Amino acid sequence: MKKLCAFLSVLLFLAATLAMSQPVPGKKFEFSTAFSFSSFKVSGGTDSDSLLLIPLRFGYFVWKGLEIEPELTLAKFSPGDAHFNLSGNLSYNFKTAGSLVPFLLAGAGFGDGFAVGPLIEGATSATATLLNGGGGVKYVIGDIAAIRAEYRYTHNRMKKGDFLLQNLNIHQFFIGVALFF
Repeated sequence: MKKLCAFLSVLLFLAATLAMSQPVPGKKFEFSTAFSFSSFKVSGGTDSDSLLLIPLRFGYFVWKGLEIEPELTLAKFSPGDAHFNLSGNLSYNFKTAGSLVPFLLAGAGFGDGFAVGPLIEGATSATATLLNGGGGVKYVIGDIAAIRAEYRYTHNRMKKGDFLLQNLNIHQFFIGVALFF
């Protein structure tokens, strides 16, 4: 009986959030993607490497500008394998009079361990925990889409079992698109 009451309470809360205001009138969901490309060379090295990051996000506007935004980030090293991070982010979109919507975001996640360069590209038994923080702007086009530019700071802590492989602070700039529905 307690489980049924808890389930009905959550269902009632989610239904009530559909009636609240949203940044784009009539739209409660956002799908967005972007990319970040980096090319780098390790000091003293002869070859340069590159890293492509592609986040896929599906956001749900809970209340006014507050958005729950789970994110799957795919990473591809050159040369190397592809890796992933899965984060749970919260963002707040500030409503403005024009088409420019600034936002802040914070979250935490985990993955199979990627870092920049040949230091750590990940391993089958490596795990990464990360903290995200950042902000940016969305330039809303009509009532269906936006161009999204974002700065992101990520602290990535990689471990293999109980052994710490690396603590890494990453500063990134993403540019992409968002679709509202």
